[in-house]
Amino acid sequence: MKKIYKDIRKLALKYQDFRDDKGHAKITLNFAQKLLKPGTGDPDVIIPAIILHDTGYSQLSKKERFLIFKADRTEKEERDVRIKHQKEGCRIAETILKKVNYDKKLSKHIIEIISQHDTRVGFFSKEDVLMRDADKLWRFSKTGFWADVKRFKILAQEHYNRLERDLNTRRFMFTASAKTIAKQELNQRKKEIKNRGEF
Repeated sequence: MKKIYKDIRKLALKYQDFRDDKGHAKITLNFAQKLLKPGTGDPDVIIPAIILHDTGYSQLSKKERFLIFKADRTEKEERDVRIKHQKEGCRIAETILKKVNYDKKLSKHIIEIISQHDTRVGFFSKEDVLMRDADKLWRFSKTGFWADVKRFKILAQEHYNRLERDLNTRRFMFTASAKTIAKQELNQRKKEIKNRGEF
């Protein structure tokens, strides 16, 4: 990993993993690196974007951060939280990117991705696609899956079924490589659930 990415990551550490999701930043970065292949997008946009994308949650209250996992939340409440964390994430990203003297044109692209990474319908660039796929793959990872079972307070099999359904929904994930990784991860989760006697 380039030194400048490491510098960005170091500055972002104190803003990451604020929703009982320890490892989210690291795991999504690993997925982004796996998805990066020639022609998939510019790593100088994708890597900083995935490192910085959820830093905005650090600026929300605990109540706001965990509202998304409440069964009785309204669509407006959820959307308001998502928009707020995106705005705060853009502010933090801009500060960090300026601190490391990152290229202004690349910084603008990174901030645009972060600005609507949870709310944008469709996508505006290859980098936007890949970053958002890497972010969604968190849900399929071992750490992410079991964190969500706990946070949503649902049965593991129920969560597995939900992810399997989502994966088969048109445009839930945009790239074939992300879908392949998600299926591989789901197979592993199925084995874990069976080993617990819950499938």
